[in-house]
Amino acid sequence: MKKTVKIETLTSVHIGSGEVLQIGSDFVKGKMGNNYVLAVVSPEKVLDLIGEEHLQDWVVAIERKESTGNVVKRYAPNAKVEDFAKRIVKDWSDAHERDTLKEHIHNGQGKPYIPGSSIKGAIRTAILASLAENVIDAETKIDDSIKDKKTGKLIKKKANAKNVEKELFGRDPNNDVFRFLQVGDAYFGDCYTGAFRMVNINERTSKGFWDVSKSQLIEALCPEYITRFEMKLNIEERCSTIGSLPNIMSSYGSLFEAINKHTIRLLDFELKYWKERSDRDDSDKVESYLEKVESIKKKVLKCCRGKECVLRIGHGSGWNFITGGWARDLDNFESLVVPVSRPNNQNYREYDFPKTRRVDDDCELLGFVKLSLQE
Repeated sequence: MKKTVKIETLTSVHIGSGEVLQIGSDFVKGKMGNNYVLAVVSPEKVLDLIGEEHLQDWVVAIERKESTGNVVKRYAPNAKVEDFAKRIVKDWSDAHERDTLKEHIHNGQGKPYIPGSSIKGAIRTAILASLAENVIDAETKIDDSIKDKKTGKLIKKKANAKNVEKELFGRDPNNDVFRFLQVGDAYFGDCYTGAFRMVNINERTSKGFWDVSKSQLIEALCPEYITRFEMKLNIEERCSTIGSLPNIMSSYGSLFEAINKHTIRLLDFELKYWKERSDRDDSDKVESYLEKVESIKKKVLKCCRGKECVLRIGHGSGWNFITGGWARDLDNFESLVVPVSRPNNQNYREYDFPKTRRVDDDCELLGFVKLSLQE
């Protein structure tokens, strides 16, 4: 049965296109009215303004790290930033001259969107985490996916849950029960994205927990935007050759309830983890982070049962939400999962894993969306 689903961004949401834009050449800082913006440069519009005869001057300017905005002003002094922009991004980041911007994914018409595959992947993770405790000998299945069977040496850089997934969902893509969940893309409108500076809350013994040493600009969908997409749960079309659907996938209502239980479980883990460490933070950022987590939890608890759910997707979700966090309960979590999930683990053994959380420079969370079934 196909359903229309409303999706609302509760926080900023970034799904990367894979492109990293350079300040000055790929995007420039500007102002429209009273608002600071970043303009993603349109080469075609720039050439229209400066003339193709000045193309080489533009190339030389880029090599000298001169801003494209300056080049345009030289040949078209009355041009505004929107005159040579492919799109305008609201600037909440205070971009610096050495910054790069990770681009949000857009379709061919330039519309930002959340791919159905990202939504479906997050749903799959939630269901996997909900069912994983029922898998017999899950430790061995994780162990076998990482180690060479003959030598016993680690052969992969991260833990792999494919053996567990095969037992729960099917032995291969053709026999996977998630074949029968189809999720469409969620398209948003123009000017729905903003630029945010990502930093870390980093548990450490010196310098405080607020860590701006690896800040990164991202283009992301802004909070409180709404659109709709299509979802279809093909229960009646399931082939006889494929195993039974898990009970929590038997209806939209049970699916949404399972997602909310999963989200609450991970939010409760965050609250417990950082409350135990807040007295060691001298920046007050942990307290702010806890307030934001509590706020999201309240929104989950207010969801209409079986008709609404809160899911976390995309950049900044963190290891627990990306994997579902279920491996934490395995007996070999510390001895096997952590060493392959954290580079140079030997340097951080005094800390639990994971010890960092990605937030923006206002300590806002990323990636939370609310799904609501439409009648």
